Amino acid sequence: MRPFVEYGGATSNVGYRDASTGQVVTLVEIPSEAIERAIFASVSVEIALSGDGEIASTATGTLSGCSIAKNTMSIDQLVEAFLSSDNLHMEEVTKQDLEGLLARLQKSIDAVRRSIALLQLATSQV
Repeated sequence: MRPFVEYGGATSNVGYRDASTGQVVTLVEIPSEAIERAIFASVSVEIALSGDGEIASTATGTLSGCSIAKNTMSIDQLVEAFLSSDNLHMEEVTKQDLEGLLARLQKSIDAVRRSIALLQLATSQV
């Protein structure tokens, strides 16, 4: 026997199949929302930004303490992925949205420049 989940729409099928034949042995129909709530109730998500611009995200099972998934991406890769033409079309991004993004990115650049200047000042005084 092996467990299976067929996720789809408002309900999902959860059950066991015979490993040798693939035949469903038992099946329960569960509201997909209940499965989602159960998963999110037992998963902790952490997102961290490193000093060199890498964004690391980790999902950890709160009951088992084991890391479920880890992903790392640089800020520029994240922005490039968002700005792909397919994504812009699907998200229905407006010119005003992109201008807002540009303003936030510029504020981030200014903050990094200030930090570099402070670091240089601190190291030159030592």
